[in-house]
Amino acid sequence: MAIKSLFYPYSVDNVHPGFSIDSVILSFRKKKLVVLLNRFNTNEYWQLPGGFMLKTESSDEAAVRVLAQRTGLTGVFLKQFHLFSDLYRTDIGLNAEYLKKNNLSEEDERWFLQRYITLGYYAFVKYDNVELSFTDKEDAKWFDVKNLPLLYSDHENIIKTALNTIRSLLTLLPIGYELLPEKFAISELRKIYEIILDKPLDRRNFQRKVLASELIVQLDEVRDTSPYNPPILYSFRKDIENITDFSVFLM
Repeated sequence: MAIKSLFYPYSVDNVHPGFSIDSVILSFRKKKLVVLLNRFNTNEYWQLPGGFMLKTESSDEAAVRVLAQRTGLTGVFLKQFHLFSDLYRTDIGLNAEYLKKNNLSEEDERWFLQRYITLGYYAFVKYDNVELSFTDKEDAKWFDVKNLPLLYSDHENIIKTALNTIRSLLTLLPIGYELLPEKFAISELRKIYEIILDKPLDRRNFQRKVLASELIVQLDEVRDTSPYNPPILYSFRKDIENITDFSVFLM
């Protein structure tokens, strides 16, 4: 469904001035940690799914709304992580180009040409559960976090800051549970941690310690992808949502 303008439903009357939301929406696919980005058809820069906070909502409510609009998901793992307030983070000249390329009046959309601070959120979503939503004026696409395209404003810094924050909190975050499907190979779980930590983990040692922790359960199933050594499938224990210590995955 086409939108009425580049900014619909935002306007000078309903947004909180000078404040925006940007979400680092992460998923896991084909042994890669991927981040969701979108791009207006009139622009070469990709950007994080974001938006403005309405005067009638909190920042958390705005982040939940944006995530639901982009992925069709609600009730997912979503955390606020950093306020980006660098004096020159907003490229006013680039924003003015957005207006011209989309035939929007600078006089009517002057609210868009002010300095913005943005509150960053990161979210973990299961790839197969996502239904990407984009308009006839833009595209949406998953990108490998290790191979990002040309990004708008300071969005590369926002992504890097999110990854650094997640890395510092890995012992507390149920990242595997939030990113993997119900049934998974233990190599996929290990790969998630290797990507975040940016280093390889010993395969046998990882498997031994994780199985000894009883945080995952071996299933009587294999992934039918190869006739030779198909991987055994696992699932997380039923009460995994109540677990708060995941340090065993890093030992």
